[in-house]
Amino acid sequence: MGPDSHTEVVSEAGDVVQGFDLRTGKRLWTSKVIGEGKVPSTVIGDGLVFTSGGWGGKETTKAFKLGGTGDLDESNLVWEQRKGMPKVPSLIFVKPFLYAITDGGIASCLNSETGAIVWQERVGGNFSASPVAADGRIYFVGDDGETTVLAAGPQFDVLARNPLGEKLQASPAIAGKHIFIRTGKSLYCIGGK
Repeated sequence: MGPDSHTEVVSEAGDVVQGFDLRTGKRLWTSKVIGEGKVPSTVIGDGLVFTSGGWGGKETTKAFKLGGTGDLDESNLVWEQRKGMPKVPSLIFVKPFLYAITDGGIASCLNSETGAIVWQERVGGNFSASPVAADGRIYFVGDDGETTVLAAGPQFDVLARNPLGEKLQASPAIAGKHIFIRTGKSLYCIGGK
């Protein structure tokens, strides 16, 4: 929901992040982001739009306020963070934090209001899949098929490491009390019956 109590569709295109009226499709606002190499999806939380992308030393994660009208350039920019920015996996918002994993296995927890790094630790491995969250846990699935489970929160706390022994790059999905993980050979459903 936008600040004016209407539903907006937020998307990125090239070098902008934009808000559209859900009912009419009219573009309401646009803000400037670094457009080259944009792979991670846009994430929304607590009235903010989080984006990450860029290449060649211009990688950045940005947070913009939702809302406004017209070409806002960077006037709605709340913060920018250049450390620990993912190039492929998307960010994940679990109030009040924003979590990221770099392609090279550095996990970060950011204060979603300020962009300040709460913790940044090496998980190890390579990552293409985006993290998912459920039940106070963040699930980071590496290209080698190992899932690292962290407690959501201000401390770096590894709860488990679960290897599947198969290569993968697809992001896991959560439905009910089940996690679905697709590898190059198999589809796994993990959870209670």
